[in-house]
Amino acid sequence: MQWNLLVQRSQEVNTAVHRAAGPAALAHSIAQQADCPLALADHPWLRAAAGYLPPELTACLHFFRQEEPLHPTEVHTAVLVGLGAVPETGSVLVSALLPAAWRLTLCPRSLLVVIPAAQAGLTLEQALAVTAQDPSGLVSWLTGPSRTADIEKVLVLGAHGAAALTIILYTEAVSDSLSA
Repeated sequence: MQWNLLVQRSQEVNTAVHRAAGPAALAHSIAQQADCPLALADHPWLRAAAGYLPPELTACLHFFRQEEPLHPTEVHTAVLVGLGAVPETGSVLVSALLPAAWRLTLCPRSLLVVIPAAQAGLTLEQALAVTAQDPSGLVSWLTGPSRTADIEKVLVLGAHGAAALTIILYTEAVSDSLSA
C-alpha cells in the first residue's frame, strides 16, 4: 500500500489518517475524534468497536440503518465504512447504498470514514472499477473536509459538508499487519 502518499495527500487537504487493528483500536481512534451526538453506520466493525467506546460517547451513540431515518443535523460526528481510498488524490469512496449514510456525509461537523486497509491503496483506475460495481449507483469521492471561498474569498470549512474528515485504515484482526 502507498501509505506515505495517502498520508501526504490527505494532509494537503486537511484530512487526518489513522490506522487501527481490531475493535479496541478502532474505538480508540473514533473516541479521539468524536463528539456527541455520535452516529455510527450499522456495520459489524462499528458494532464491535462500540463496546470499547467510553461511557460519555456510548450515552449519545446512535446506530443508523436504512429503515431508520436519522436527521443529519442531529449528528455532530458520523462514522461510516467506506469502499476504499485513493492515495494519489487523498480521496475516500463512500457508497450511497444506505441513503442515511450518504446524507450523513453532508451535515455533521465531523466525519470519520473507516476504510478496509486492503482497499486503501487504490489507483484511480481501480477506484473507478469499484465505483462502477457499487449497487447503489452513487459513490461519493470525498477529498478533505467541505470547503468554499465564494463569500469575499474567505475559506470556510464545513459550509457544504463536514468541517473535519478523518480516514481510519482498519484491519479486523489485531494480528493482521498494516504495512507502511
